Amino acid sequence: MQKTILGGLRAPVGLSMLSVAAALALGAISSQATAASNLAAPHSADPRVVDQGAAKATDMKYLTIALAVRNQAGLDAYVAALSDSTSPNFRKFLTPAQFAANYGQSPATVTHVVNYLKSQGFAITRIHHNHLMISIKGTNAQITKTFGPQIHRYSLLGAVYEAPVTKPRMPAELAGIATAVAGLSTEHSFHTHKVAIPSAAALAGDVAAAGTSATPPPSGPGSYTVLDLATKYNVNPLYARGLTGAGKTIGIATLANYQQSDVFGYWNQLGLAVSPTRITDINVDGGTGSDGADETTLDVEQSGGIAPGANMRVYMAPNTDSGFVDVFAQAIDENIVDVLSVSWGQPEITLDGPTLNMYHLIFQQAAAQGIPVIAAAGDAGAFDINRGFTYPQCSTLLTVDFPAADPGVLAAGGTTLPNTVQHHFGPVTVPTERAWGWDYLKDYIIDNYGSDLYYASFYTVGGGGGVSVDYNLPAFQTHLAGTQASASAQSLLCAPDFLGAGGTQYLDLADLPAGVVGRNLPDVSLNADPYSGYSIFVGGSWGTGIGGTSFVSPQLNGILTLISSGLGGRVGPINPQLYAAFKTQGYAAGSPFKAITAGDNEYYTSKATYNPATGLGSLDVSALATALGVH
Repeated sequence: MQKTILGGLRAPVGLSMLSVAAALALGAISSQATAASNLAAPHSADPRVVDQGAAKATDMKYLTIALAVRNQAGLDAYVAALSDSTSPNFRKFLTPAQFAANYGQSPATVTHVVNYLKSQGFAITRIHHNHLMISIKGTNAQITKTFGPQIHRYSLLGAVYEAPVTKPRMPAELAGIATAVAGLSTEHSFHTHKVAIPSAAALAGDVAAAGTSATPPPSGPGSYTVLDLATKYNVNPLYARGLTGAGKTIGIATLANYQQSDVFGYWNQLGLAVSPTRITDINVDGGTGSDGADETTLDVEQSGGIAPGANMRVYMAPNTDSGFVDVFAQAIDENIVDVLSVSWGQPEITLDGPTLNMYHLIFQQAAAQGIPVIAAAGDAGAFDINRGFTYPQCSTLLTVDFPAADPGVLAAGGTTLPNTVQHHFGPVTVPTERAWGWDYLKDYIIDNYGSDLYYASFYTVGGGGGVSVDYNLPAFQTHLAGTQASASAQSLLCAPDFLGAGGTQYLDLADLPAGVVGRNLPDVSLNADPYSGYSIFVGGSWGTGIGGTSFVSPQLNGILTLISSGLGGRVGPINPQLYAAFKTQGYAAGSPFKAITAGDNEYYTSKATYNPATGLGSLDVSALATALGVH
């Protein structure tokens, strides 16, 4: 699948929307776009980035090297069999040692790679049990000597980071063995999928319910808790059967630290009985800072609140490309957690093929070991690349988020629950559960504040979903009504003022292929709209009016942990099982799936089939447990 990218796709600034047609009509399209999909070194191509010259040769970096899988076809077949109830290998999961023996490189090959890396001066920090990944630490000088590119310092809108000037190359000594290297860039590329009710500038005081308090606020739209979720999605019958997640372990992958006192405060104030020693924090690659602490806090509160009897392991890594790889790799390599979720991501089109393959290998290992992996599908509706209004004076671009786009990951989408919210100029009612897209607020915002505010703060907000241009349609989504192919005329075009310069020439930052029969996401959806959203306890106080698919991912983690405790074993690869149940039961009485037939995610419409706005719909969790074998 050919995608044309210029690079530099991560600048957090204000946005005003421009259609592709308008850009074509108003000015010539620049020919600066490159014909390569690998974004390992995009920095010199982005005119907003300032190259500050060579980074210090002695600066240290964590790197992870991926090795080629032995017998990829055999691995694919084994993972498929694990979720096939008619197969003799149904839910016969492997240990990391068994995975290594069947699909990893030989001990002699691993030793060869390790010895070579040591000879180049690198320190070995982890030889993963799968015999397919080796984590190392080394200086920029050692990186350049071994993998080729010089490492420079760059600045982008005030953020300073280090990154390679050119793409890396594998040394001859590792040819045919190593497939990718992560860790060359320290740019903070991954973002959280948490959204709050807009409350700044003209919208200050628009919703009186938003705010903070010392005690749990009254339950209602914008201040729901895990107790409300259990009622709305029929989790309570599992509790009545004694299922609390006891004997299981929840895994959270995150890029920010947090305070355990906040999450225990949340559970205790809700009256949940939890062990005071249930949480183990694990620092990966030296750990991380507090930027995004509220994300980690809500991930732990939500998943651990739904499965209060489970133990928890919170893996915290730096927000770098190797940190994100390693946070998954270590959790799965340890093989302690029974379910793993993440609420951080970035647009799939900003990742290159070798990097995507490295992640997919990790997710296949998780599947082989029976660990479902769940990721938030994003909060920019169908326009993931435009999240947070990151492209001023640019067109919207239909894009999806990673890692939710990987077919080995359960993509968690978002809905809006029925609610009536009293705004400053009057109420807005959502009469039934619908796809989350803030276009339902369009008339209210434009009538009272004008179109500029709507397009600046509301337009590209909603549950993530769409069509991948990097992953083929997986087998579990074949012969499924409602799946889509990638749309035509998808280019990210930006006006000259986007670059801070005059002129008439428009810049083409990305061109995506049309008609790609790719992986569709999300898979399932739960409430994510902040207006019908949740309260969290962070920094010693309660905040309300919070939402995003950041909530749905850990909620599904807690749900699958409950189900796992009812099975007496791990759930295993979850997507094939979900879609098989849907193809059998649809939306009939007793089905785990509830059709969402209203609304859209700013482009795709939700309906009583699979759709890229809400996936298979929302869930009846008790029925889902039955469908997955809990009796």
